[in-house]
Amino acid sequence: MFSAKIKELKVSADDGIEVTGAISEDGATWTLGQRLAYNTTYTFNGIAVDADGVETPFTGTLATIKPAKTIRASFNIPNGTTVGVAAPIIITFAEPVDDKAAAQASFKVTTDKGDIQGSWGWLQDEDIQGTGVKQSLVHFRPAAYWPGYTKVHVQADLQGVNLGDGAWGQEDITSDFTIGRSQIVQADVNSFRMVVKVDDKIVKNYPVSYGKESVPGRATVSGIHVVTEKFPTFSMCNPDFDYCNVEEKWAVRINNNGEFIHENALTTPYLGKENVSHGCVNMGVGDAEDYYNSAIYGDPVEVTNTGTPMTEKDALYDWIYSFSDWQKLSAL
Repeated sequence: MFSAKIKELKVSADDGIEVTGAISEDGATWTLGQRLAYNTTYTFNGIAVDADGVETPFTGTLATIKPAKTIRASFNIPNGTTVGVAAPIIITFAEPVDDKAAAQASFKVTTDKGDIQGSWGWLQDEDIQGTGVKQSLVHFRPAAYWPGYTKVHVQADLQGVNLGDGAWGQEDITSDFTIGRSQIVQADVNSFRMVVKVDDKIVKNYPVSYGKESVPGRATVSGIHVVTEKFPTFSMCNPDFDYCNVEEKWAVRINNNGEFIHENALTTPYLGKENVSHGCVNMGVGDAEDYYNSAIYGDPVEVTNTGTPMTEKDALYDWIYSFSDWQKLSAL
């Protein structure tokens, strides 16, 4: 039983800007409608009324923490982008995050198709920029591929979140993007073909050449690769096999280990017949450009029947895990 109710309440920052909020129906509480800023003093002025209708003004101040430091975070998928059905959502923090559970509690993924079963997975901290500073990485992956033609909203409300070790979240971040058509590449190395399915229908069946498995280090690795980049021309280099600065056209990167799908006119006699590449998927003139024009970031490329599996040394390697194993990488 409350002795009084809040009739009015105004909260203002030290620069005079009023903070939004709302009084509950029973008048017992007032709830913030926005996040408070760091290192700021807020003044509140209000009126309380008791059971007899007697009004009493009240005032006070509160101050928010001045963080020793804040950590910036960013999404890999920009606003307005269309991506493939295997695209993970990646949040990269500028520095290591000590309290990963606190950070993850601020993440939210919603879609126009309702709830999507998925999970966040924290990968090992990496020195991505080569500056000596490790950065924390967390990926969201659905249990299976995203459904095609899905609008996705993701947010990380990190401002005001204690990330541990004296660090706090710098700001809230959001991204709105679209999952495009479901384009899946089926790459059975024993078939010497590369099949492209769009929305469950085969639309292309290209003759190709995969890695020459009989030579150690030349096999195309098995597993679900993810398209990450495209280049009209790309300079290929593999010192282990004595070549560098070899320009290839219509290069679609599917791994960070040097695996691309690209044109290689020199392998024309072998396409559809024999695997002779150094790990890439070689395509013929015309076919490579045709596939290049169809590919977008996040498309899966399912390579099968090689003796070399994908590992955590590859990227993106999210799909090497069963969903139950992927869930074990969650901090919550």
